Amino acid sequence: MTDLTKLTLTEALSGLEKKEFTSVELTQSYLDKMKELRRLNAFITETPEIALQMAAESDKRRAEGKAGKLEGIPMAVKDLYCTKGVLTTGASKILSNFVPPYSATTCAHLWKEGAVLLGKTNTDEFAMGSSTITSYYGVTHNPHDETRVPGGSSGGSAAAVAAHLCAAATATETGGSIRQPAAFCKTAGIKPTYGRCSRFGILAYSSSLDHPGVIARTIEDVAKVLEVMAGHDEFDSTSLNMPVPEFSKMLDKNIKGMKIGIPKEYTEMVPEIWDRALAFVKEQGAELVEISLPHTEQAASVYYITTMAEASSNLARYDGVRFGTRVDGKSLDEMYMETRMDGFGAEVRRRLILGTYFLSAKGYFEYFVPAQKMRRLIAEDFDKAFEKVDVLMAPTVPIEPFTIEEAKCGACATKINDTYSMPSALAGIPAACVPSGLQVIAPRYEEGLALKVAQVLEMCK
Repeated sequence: MTDLTKLTLTEALSGLEKKEFTSVELTQSYLDKMKELRRLNAFITETPEIALQMAAESDKRRAEGKAGKLEGIPMAVKDLYCTKGVLTTGASKILSNFVPPYSATTCAHLWKEGAVLLGKTNTDEFAMGSSTITSYYGVTHNPHDETRVPGGSSGGSAAAVAAHLCAAATATETGGSIRQPAAFCKTAGIKPTYGRCSRFGILAYSSSLDHPGVIARTIEDVAKVLEVMAGHDEFDSTSLNMPVPEFSKMLDKNIKGMKIGIPKEYTEMVPEIWDRALAFVKEQGAELVEISLPHTEQAASVYYITTMAEASSNLARYDGVRFGTRVDGKSLDEMYMETRMDGFGAEVRRRLILGTYFLSAKGYFEYFVPAQKMRRLIAEDFDKAFEKVDVLMAPTVPIEPFTIEEAKCGACATKINDTYSMPSALAGIPAACVPSGLQVIAPRYEEGLALKVAQVLEMCK
């Protein structure tokens, strides 16, 4: 039998439907590959027994004619998503013993449609980072060059997909944590509209910016997973109460007559394929229009102030009282301090300290409030742009993957990683990226449009 892990998710679904192989056989192929490539450190927790049990149940459902949309497909889950009965750490020591009694809503949607859980992927601690070096469980290696980082915070998910350790993986993004690792690992991904996928059951970093999403090998695969993950959730007050389109049926590879905006602020540093891609979309019948997003330069400051402030509030729950690890002290305050000092890594502590200041009486009005006003202006930049064009096209990341050593010693300019992704994250609008390092940004609620154009870009080699 050929290596089943080489199949895309779409090809694997076809093979399962034609009974060319079973989900148990497909799952075992991935488990073998995971064991072979453990040196990549893509997973924090592997779940082989659960995976084979879910695969067997999937094969039974398929035989009974009850197959779901992702029936029998082995997937990985970023270790920020709660999974019932399975260790969920957020890559932090403070949750190294946390086994949740429920699953995130998005995971529940996947299991309902037949997906199989292979394990929990590595991430920067509580998603705070862009390389996975802040993970308590060690750095993940980029499958294309093991001396380099896979990006972050969804680096484990991107590496697992790129190394054929899963058919697809869940991911999360606050300012670039889906698109940047997807680009570094040459995979596809999408950050949907804020609220399109429920945040319930996902360890919170920055509540107004956390976007659950998908990383897979092709845009078609991404679309198939997203349409299952998405949907209204009464347990998430920010969840969109609107129908979920069948995104995979919107991929007709036709962009003739579309107007594609090229943000001039996003073209200072571009990948080698950039000029070929511009020519390619013109050949496909699209019109290129230069547009401006004038508040791009302020996005990084707005992002860090917002995320650190919200993280300070969200991570206050990790105090050693109700769940997670605890370090005893002579008083309650000392127990709090010792637990958080021992349980959180240096990067998380740094962001929490700054975030607490931004929420202080002085910092709130000097930093947090102005940041929210600027965030509104950044969103309005996109609103104005979409009055002139259908979508925006840009590079995903302005730099190549940096080495692990550069990341550890701080020699890499990590803040510029997300230069081209932070603004659209702050605006809460969808953006899809392709393996060549390009992205498509679309108006709010238009994930289907972003995926449609991205699939055409995917054809450009």
